[in-house]
Formats: sequence, structure tokens, C-alpha cells
Amino acid sequence: MKVICNFALDPRIKLAPNAGSDRSWVWSAFDFSGGDLEETVFALRFADSDVAKAFQDKFVEGQAIMEKLLAGEDSAEGAVEADEAAAALEGLKTSDDDKKEE
Repeated sequence: MKVICNFALDPRIKLAPNAGSDRSWVWSAFDFSGGDLEETVFALRFADSDVAKAFQDKFVEGQAIMEKLLAGEDSAEGAVEADEAAAALEGLKTSDDDKKEE
């Protein structure tokens, strides 16, 4: 299976109805699925307007989460694990650190 789209859910991306249809969406984003970053226009058509609306809702929900992350607002989910990992990393040293102490 080939990945056909690989892009960040940037809050600046605007979904637009494709050809005025209530069951399809089109948007432009920087895609990385081919290994190189290039601006690409995507389009999706769904079986019915309810599924298209559900996609739009999830897309916009994901953009809202990304906007908070970009603004520096972290989610409380996983905070304890993140703090534990950060504390463990603080104690790590490289061989260059040992030379500086001498």
C-alpha cells in the first residue's frame, strides 16, 4: 500500500466544497508522501453528505488541537509520562560533558 498523502494538519488549511458538492472536499497542503515536500491539492469524495460532514468535523477538530500545540499549549494527556522522561533525560551525559568537567 502506498501512502497517498502525508501532511501536517496546519490550522491555516481551508477545506472547500469541491465543485459545490456537499459530499466532497478539496484543500491544499504541503505533502511529504513522495519523500519531498511539495504543495499539493487534495480532493476527497464521500458516499454521502453525512460522512463528508463527519470528515470535516474531525479535520477541523484536529486543526484546533494543532493550533493549541503550535501556541505552546500542551495537552494534560501523557503529562506525567512526559515529565518522567524529561527528568530521566536531564541526568544523561555525553562523553563531551565528561571532558568539560575535567
